[in-house]
Amino acid sequence: MYYVVLDLGCSECGESSNILGIFTSYEKAKNARDEYIIENKLDEYSDHEFFIYKIDSLDKVYQNSYEHLIEE
Repeated sequence: MYYVVLDLGCSECGESSNILGIFTSYEKAKNARDEYIIENKLDEYSDHEFFIYKIDSLDKVYQNSYEHLIEE
């Protein structure tokens, strides 16, 4: 199992989106997200949303990403 961390930016204000990484555990994915927020000095007022998706294999197109979104 893999966990993809996505930083969804803002198209209106020009903040770009970014895949932070692919991790082998949910804990590693959450830690990477939290470190990224601290390193980039993002707060609740920044135009970023973070999502963690659970995927079961690489080299595959996931047609419905909402099925793989992990809700906290």
